[in-house]
Amino acid sequence: MAVFLRTVLIQNRAEAADRTVQDDLPVNPLSMILFTIRGVITAADTANPLADIYGLIPSLAVRYRGQDIIRGSLFDLAVLNALVCHSPPFGYMPQDAAGETFSLTVPLCLGRMPYNTKECFPAVRRGDLVLETQIDTVVNNVDLIDLQVETVELLDETPTQYIKYTTGTHTFTSTGNELVRLPIGNPLLGVLLFGTTTPTAAVQTATWEQLRTKVDNVEALYAATNWATLHGELLSTIKADLNHLRDHGHRYNGAAAAFDTSLGPIRIGSTEGLEQYAFLNFDPTRDGMYQLETAGRADVVIQRDVGTADAGRFVPIELVSIGGAGA
Repeated sequence: MAVFLRTVLIQNRAEAADRTVQDDLPVNPLSMILFTIRGVITAADTANPLADIYGLIPSLAVRYRGQDIIRGSLFDLAVLNALVCHSPPFGYMPQDAAGETFSLTVPLCLGRMPYNTKECFPAVRRGDLVLETQIDTVVNNVDLIDLQVETVELLDETPTQYIKYTTGTHTFTSTGNELVRLPIGNPLLGVLLFGTTTPTAAVQTATWEQLRTKVDNVEALYAATNWATLHGELLSTIKADLNHLRDHGHRYNGAAAAFDTSLGPIRIGSTEGLEQYAFLNFDPTRDGMYQLETAGRADVVIQRDVGTADAGRFVPIELVSIGGAGA
């Protein structure tokens, strides 16, 4: 019978200044980290507290002996875990008004399904596996009170694989054909894409406007695809209405009908919302049937065919096999 152990790694640790801090993670096989921020909103709903909450953690990493296993901004990691691991962020924000408390939890999974005994990070020695948190307290509209971090260990298990996802950046210098190289050696389950420019108003321009994937200069899985379709598919996958992934709310004011009598969604506004994300899915069945094999290959790339000359981010998801017991 499998046994999990849920423990608290960080309990209500106040963070009042910018810093980067490392905390030792448990030694048993690790399935998931639950990273929670609690604080108070300091501005009314004319601001965008949700983006500022995520902005409190510009970089979060799980590192094994100095090597990144997970790294990204808190928002990137929230989107990725919702997509790949079906583990969206959760928490509460009673009202986006000054003086209101909030709590936001982002799961960080080491396997495509939490609690999977065969797909998690293996047992390690104390101090080899750490959680590295970069904290930025100089943000608008929120005050960070404290952090809570909990972990889920799977006792006495010997996993055979885990997932690795670390952020890369690329600045496109043209509006035409450019290559973005992906890691080689492990099977790839997908790539999360972030674009600085996305369609807005009457303009359809995007950072990653049209693209394809190639292995050793041969088209693989995606012979051609468009940002709008990939983005729409991402929204469909995560249902598009997760409260802590998308800034929107509902309002009704019957006493002031001239102001708003609509029950429809309203956008609060975001400089880093879901509209800036798309996903190249190499594992649609979530069982490795279609994963992109890269072992023995010389070149695995995303070829950006059309787009804007600005900055993009990409987060490849690798499936790493474990040789023998332990990491």
